Amino acid sequence: MDIKQLYTFRTIAALGSFNKTADALNYAQSTVSEQIKALEGDLGVRLFMRDGKYISLTPAGELFLQYAQKMITLEEEIRTEIKGSEEVHGSLSIRIPETISTYYLPPVLKIFKGRFPHVDFHFNSCSSLGLHEELRSGIINLAFLITREFRDVDLETHTLMEVPLVMVTYPKNPIAAKSSVQLIDLKNEPIFATSSDCNYFKILEELFINKKIRMSTVYRINSIEAIKQNIAAGTGVALLSKIAVHEEISKGSLVELLLEKRPLSANMIMIRLKNKWHPPILEAFMKIIKETLTPRVHSS
Repeated sequence: MDIKQLYTFRTIAALGSFNKTADALNYAQSTVSEQIKALEGDLGVRLFMRDGKYISLTPAGELFLQYAQKMITLEEEIRTEIKGSEEVHGSLSIRIPETISTYYLPPVLKIFKGRFPHVDFHFNSCSSLGLHEELRSGIINLAFLITREFRDVDLETHTLMEVPLVMVTYPKNPIAAKSSVQLIDLKNEPIFATSSDCNYFKILEELFINKKIRMSTVYRINSIEAIKQNIAAGTGVALLSKIAVHEEISKGSLVELLLEKRPLSANMIMIRLKNKWHPPILEAFMKIIKETLTPRVHSS
């Protein structure tokens, strides 16, 4: 049994897939299978039940997952403590919305790199689905969401700042001439949704549901830039962060719509697992985030 096998086992348990684990860890699928076969042989028990494409933990696997996490955490702590007096190395895996990584992260990374030049980062676009499990299993160290609120008893959250949201469209859209746009005006408009920015599209969905109006067409694209370009070319509307469209609105390639005469906003929330040892480099990164992005931070 070695630590690489434990990391592989933990990742499969979280992702429920040998293929996804191979991609996440940069392994060949055969390497993942060999590590688990060796681990099961060493322990003398089956850790996974395989039913076609579906994989789940056996009772022994459920029990072993608890110990594997403890061993991985202890290994990380040992390495950190022993190297405490040396130059800091390590890596952080973070789920982050495109808006944050594009418009808010650059000054944070500049400061962090100046203090910790040998720390690697792995940034993935955010998803609230599976977030708890990924944090619990250690696949990711930290996550960010742009949403109204997020609560989980096992997770520690920090509300960093309010993020203004705006509805935008192309200048020649007839609804752009309205001083105030009602939801019913958007009924037949294609609505772009950014999957790379997570939850705030739900705010718009809730408005439609509350008014009992059905969206006619939704275009989901994993790129804010692609959404802006498509709308500027003459198609649809989108709810985006104000900072992401400020330049386009200033230049006139996009037009802001005042939706029902009220501003919309969401919160930028930073999330990590409670009651767990965290590497000092994560503590340092979070400290810089708080210092750089907001003068006031609320935690829970």
